[in-house]
Amino acid sequence: MGYNRPRFPIPNDLRLHEQLPINNQSPTLPDSNTMGASIFETPISTKPPLDIFQKKLHEVNLPKNFVKINNNKAVETNKFYGNMFLDRQDNPVWTHPYSIWWSRDNFQGMAVSHIKKEQRVFGPPDAGDPAQYYFSPTGIKSFVFSYAEDINSMELGFENARHMSIETKLMKSENEYIRFPLIQGMGFVTAIYYNLTPKFYSQVGFRDIQAMPPPRAGMQKYKLLLENNVSWNLYISSSDTEITLTRVDGNTLVANKFCNKAVFQIVADTIAEIDNAAGCYPVDVNLNGSVASDIGLGQYSFVYVVEGNSNSGCSLLYALPHHLSTFTQGTLSKIIPTQLDSTTYGLMQGLITNILQLQVETPSDILFAPKRSTFNGGTESAKYSPDVLSSISKAATLEVETSNVLAETNLDSMYFSGKALAKYAWILYSCYYVLEDLTLTKKLLPELETALQKFIENKQILPLQYDTTWGGLVSSGTNAQDFGNSYYNDHHFHYGYHIITAAIIGQIEKELSGNSNWLLTNKDWVECLLRDYANPNINDDFFPVFRSFDWFGGHSWAKGLFASGDGKDQESSSEDANAAYAIKLWGHVTNNENLQNIGDLMLGIMKVSFNDYFLYTDDNKVEPPNFIKNKVSGIFFENKIDHTTYFGTNIEYIQMIHAIPIIPCSSFIRSPEFVRQEYEEKLAPVVNNINDGWKGIVMLNLALYDPKASFAFFNTPNFNRGYLDGGQSLTWSLVYSGGFV
Repeated sequence: MGYNRPRFPIPNDLRLHEQLPINNQSPTLPDSNTMGASIFETPISTKPPLDIFQKKLHEVNLPKNFVKINNNKAVETNKFYGNMFLDRQDNPVWTHPYSIWWSRDNFQGMAVSHIKKEQRVFGPPDAGDPAQYYFSPTGIKSFVFSYAEDINSMELGFENARHMSIETKLMKSENEYIRFPLIQGMGFVTAIYYNLTPKFYSQVGFRDIQAMPPPRAGMQKYKLLLENNVSWNLYISSSDTEITLTRVDGNTLVANKFCNKAVFQIVADTIAEIDNAAGCYPVDVNLNGSVASDIGLGQYSFVYVVEGNSNSGCSLLYALPHHLSTFTQGTLSKIIPTQLDSTTYGLMQGLITNILQLQVETPSDILFAPKRSTFNGGTESAKYSPDVLSSISKAATLEVETSNVLAETNLDSMYFSGKALAKYAWILYSCYYVLEDLTLTKKLLPELETALQKFIENKQILPLQYDTTWGGLVSSGTNAQDFGNSYYNDHHFHYGYHIITAAIIGQIEKELSGNSNWLLTNKDWVECLLRDYANPNINDDFFPVFRSFDWFGGHSWAKGLFASGDGKDQESSSEDANAAYAIKLWGHVTNNENLQNIGDLMLGIMKVSFNDYFLYTDDNKVEPPNFIKNKVSGIFFENKIDHTTYFGTNIEYIQMIHAIPIIPCSSFIRSPEFVRQEYEEKLAPVVNNINDGWKGIVMLNLALYDPKASFAFFNTPNFNRGYLDGGQSLTWSLVYSGGFV
């Protein structure tokens, strides 16, 4: 679901909205450093991709002046800095709380912007409450890092492109450049000048420049008041003699000297506590994580590699709301009184630290069997009465006996074929584990294996290829086919379905045969798909680390090699969860505890982040008050949230793209209270007018809070099968809803 889409124009009447409340949660999670070795230390595999995947060069080349890390053959495609690789390289990237871009027209250099919530634009112009969309204005050059020498040969360069950081260079020559370490949540925008005379612009304009007492020796500090009445702090660190700034005109500052090396740091706040971090800046992030499955707790940390020196020995960071609500006590103690608005993530909290440590609840007790969260915060396991089992058996018998699995799944789309494969996998699960019907199981199992085998042998209509330019498995179709799979769109959505299918087949084959031959035979193929979107370790040279999942943002990005004025985006939060659940299930059936824990940890993070940014209960305090009545984000961009979809504007499309597929982990993320509110406010008024497969999705989603009503819908005589989505079966709908009646 990741087509590129033009951003909305900024209307002439910029609208302000009411003040967004500050996150006042006070988490009390204990610190813990005893949860074992990091789950990210071991690659899934280091083998080359299977020979069945024909090698190809991608039509989108790596950017000029790109330096790969060591001998790694893979480059990140879906990361926050991706806009800088594509087209003219002048679209913004969002580090939050800043946006940064290469300004190539007037005021040339690396531009920086910070947008306050009062500047957000809501629309369309006549929208009431809720607004359909909101976004932050782009292109406002509050501050531009440039240099006094000839800029006509200015180019971008890139080094150390990792899954949570990159170092960008604004180059005059190989030895004359400005280096920008870009990391999400960085408190300063840091520019290190090498062999240049620093020059700075502000399109907004400098109203006043005031030299301030320096935090320590070897540093200068300036307070910059811009013409929009916003103040920034600028810090200068250099081993040379003191560097001073001169205002050339209302838009231009120039340093008094040529610099062999000097560090300039800008921050969109001026509180005194920030002085203790000035001079220090992060250049990389190490991700650590562990899971205590016996208590359903996951812990992860961002350990920042820093350069420079500061009074505290640490740098300034800004954390997102879902971080703040899950910080350990040790990290909470690093908070200082500075908060800055992000574009779409709400209010960010400042800290001075080099480590962020967080803890989340994990669904360690959820495997294949349906579970349901209750209104009192507990969980309920599925149980089946004889009458319910009878209904399931009738549906399963019909669907197994009349199915043509191969024909339904051999499609020219990894996405739609994956949905169909997973549909039959869940029927297979139901036959074997719920009905304990070996006759149905032994009829469906070989048919499903044959259908999946076509993909395992890479003989589907559009075979996958291994792209040697960026490092990944892509469709052999055009970039307009299969939601842009060939440009790395949506891989986690697509491949997650195939992996779940393989996990269910492998589990049942293992139990029926008493051996793991099927798993061993097909393990490398499944793990090629898994490595493509969720490789956890840089020692795998052939795939990037966590192509899709953004560990800082707490969710994945669907957009690959498409430039976008509003940044990366994701539409289907639920299919993001499905992809993490696939990691967990495959880890379980292959006895790979690390993989199972990675899936659990991702799901634990998603539960928090989704309910802050994608799924809105009435008491949501993160998103704007005049937007949360939409109940879901629709399409979530780095710079915009638009309550719509890429395939239509029906309300059932917009709401339920965040619900499909309904699987055992769905209720872990989608609370019964959220589902109740969404159903009553958005879906109940339209459900009787829906006459296609979206109706079945709406009614199965209803099982998350009212399973009796859901089961009654699916258990009607002569059920209208036109109400079933292509990835949904009547069997599974009865299994999921009927386990809780």
